[in-house]
Amino acid sequence: MRSTPEILRTHLPMPAIDYSIELWRLGNFFFKLSRDRETKLGDYCFDPSSKKHTITINKGLNPYSFLVTYLHEVAHLVTTIRHGASVKAHGEEWQSAFKEVMYPILKPEVFPEDVLIALHLHMFNDPSASSCADITLMKVLGRYDKDAGEYSFLEDLAVGENFLIKNEAYQIERFLQKRAICFELKTGRKYYVPNGMKVKKVL
Repeated sequence: MRSTPEILRTHLPMPAIDYSIELWRLGNFFFKLSRDRETKLGDYCFDPSSKKHTITINKGLNPYSFLVTYLHEVAHLVTTIRHGASVKAHGEEWQSAFKEVMYPILKPEVFPEDVLIALHLHMFNDPSASSCADITLMKVLGRYDKDAGEYSFLEDLAVGENFLIKNEAYQIERFLQKRAICFELKTGRKYYVPNGMKVKKVL
């Protein structure tokens, strides 16, 4: 089983490795990779009985998405340590912690220029939103995915178009502010799908 420093060295941009390992040492949390999840990129969990902090990150993320997600979850850990588990998930306490862990690494030697600009806008405009909810940031980070040419973001499709999620076909009925109402072609069941979800367009 690989150690946390080994995992971080494999998945992060090289200039961010030492900083990220230091955060892990200071935070004293359990870290592991997760299967790629559709609805979230990472997760933070605190067990009050054992006082154990756990962070998981999707293993298939590109290095820049991995780093942003890692810092997002570390900010949750910092918030819990300082304020307990009862504060809002992305409230003022978390926003302050996120800026604290993110700003030291917002440098051109760590992130490409387009990602750096998108991150600055994300931090300035709405740091309370997860990176998944910031579609502009997701699109910029998505340029560095290995399969970037194989998918589209749902918001870039049109009403009536078909798309695939895990090989199941859906059609867009209408768009809402942050989600779209879609129905599964096989069953007719309707679902709310985030506008920023990556999908495969059916040609």
